[in-house]
Amino acid sequence: MTVDDFDYTAVIPAYNAAATLREAVDSIMAQTIPPRVVIVVDDGSTDDTAQVADAIAAPITLIRQANLGPGAATSAGLRAATTPFVATLDADDLWLPRKTAVQAALLLADPGLAGVFALGRTFAGGESASADGPGPVRPLWTRTTLLFRTEAVRQVGDLADFPGRLGDLVDWLARGRELGHRHTMVEEVLALRRIRPGSLSYTIDADRARGYLFAVHAALARRRAANDEAAS
Repeated sequence: MTVDDFDYTAVIPAYNAAATLREAVDSIMAQTIPPRVVIVVDDGSTDDTAQVADAIAAPITLIRQANLGPGAATSAGLRAATTPFVATLDADDLWLPRKTAVQAALLLADPGLAGVFALGRTFAGGESASADGPGPVRPLWTRTTLLFRTEAVRQVGDLADFPGRLGDLVDWLARGRELGHRHTMVEEVLALRRIRPGSLSYTIDADRARGYLFAVHAALARRRAANDEAAS
């Protein structure tokens, strides 16, 4: 396989994302290497998310489920993927056109690499979405820049949802590293992360941040169990 025929699925977990979903899908289909299919998982939305997905002229598979959380919605999409590689994007964020091509080259050059992430620039809901905009640039170890081998995804299993609906990907990546998976970060801005009222990244108070603590506690519990098994 070469970069030009890189075969992947894009997964978007979506909850009340009618206002931003079309733009997210458009950014996927504008890739220099577009996916075989975009799987949109409507996680029990109460707005027109499903109708917007149905109306987009793109190869979209729509999965509808009760509101179970971003981890469960992501897992549903990942389980449905049949391509050798899979990528994810939050429904209010955007990919830049070279995102997949840059990451795919790394995965194809290193067969032992499980997943690739990238830098992202944040922008406010009312700002222009631009790679050279004023928002800060951060490493995005998040759904927004994830590109993975599907085989590695299957090895890790489903994402877990924690209180506050945060920490699911932190836990999932930690479980993968415990299996020996390697992940890398592309030091280039390849995605744009929207900050808007109502989004998971808009405000993180102490109560919502408990999700990260649950992810840490889960990792410690797994380590203790592994140590106990090794000592027995």
